[in-house]
Amino acid sequence: MADILPLDETWLRGAPGDWPELRDRVTFPSRAQVLELSVQLSRSVPGHIVEFGVWKGHSTRVIRDELWRSRLWDRRQRGKRIYACDSFRGLPEGYENLAAGTFATPVPRLKGVRIVEGFFEDSLTPELASEVGRVSLVHFDADLESATECALEWVTPLLSDGCLLLFDEFCGEDPAEYRAFTKWSEWSGTRAALVALFGREPSGKGGMTDRRALFQVIGERPVRKAPPLPPVRLRRRLASRW
Repeated sequence: MADILPLDETWLRGAPGDWPELRDRVTFPSRAQVLELSVQLSRSVPGHIVEFGVWKGHSTRVIRDELWRSRLWDRRQRGKRIYACDSFRGLPEGYENLAAGTFATPVPRLKGVRIVEGFFEDSLTPELASEVGRVSLVHFDADLESATECALEWVTPLLSDGCLLLFDEFCGEDPAEYRAFTKWSEWSGTRAALVALFGREPSGKGGMTDRRALFQVIGERPVRKAPPLPPVRLRRRLASRW
């Protein structure tokens, strides 16, 4: 039997300066593909969808459109709502190679989405938690460790068994979301399994590749896999006729 080689962490986390070499040689999955997969995997989990970090709403639109397509085939999805949380005033402090104020933008127009405007420490209120109730999918894209910690703390009581947690910049030059997730796991006692790790381009305009990470909360009740839907292209073509 051949010796088993130790797992190289650079495969999992990337390596400083690896992006220039990989730029034209690796086809990482797009953010839209990862988001669509996350929405699909969360179909069997009760609760709404919450996004922390919206910017111009590109990822929110992907989530909304995939949820809308799913509703055509799965009636359980028709009661789900999307909450998009952002200050829209940009980063309150620097992150990697990005200065404070980066990502400041007018509030986007997102039909069918509940916009929650303001810095998380102000906008994530008990009243909003009561309105949301339960969560099936959470997308973390707030960049900063402090903002991610704040979002994790607020959403913890709302997590359904089997809830999906997607982190947009989990590992990279500044693994802020990784640190926030590690601290949260320790103090909250929440157990989560790594479902997938996706390579991606640098998030902070640096030279090191990043990683998107998808976790699933391990609860007390079993969670069934959602039945497969028709292929994406077919769903999109049929949905465009409605």
